[in-house]
Amino acid sequence: MFCTHWHDARTTYNPAIRKLSQKWGFPLIKFDDNIGFSRLDVASGDEQPSIACAHDNEKINDVIYGWHPLRGDNSYIQRRMAQIFVAEAA
Repeated sequence: MFCTHWHDARTTYNPAIRKLSQKWGFPLIKFDDNIGFSRLDVASGDEQPSIACAHDNEKINDVIYGWHPLRGDNSYIQRRMAQIFVAEAA
């Protein structure tokens, strides 16, 4: 089973994992399509929505995104990823 990154800013990894999933016939959990926001949602100059949901950041093409999601039972992203996993793996 393969999984995309939890948001859609990983524009190399997510398409690559989709290709591998299709090529090899593995199931794919599409966190990026189902997490609830997109890197494209921001207006020019606004902060990426993933930053509010992450405990650290990464820079991709001079834009700062959230890297690892906040952890713990009360983390929206952790709960949302669990919901997505259960729905797509069933």
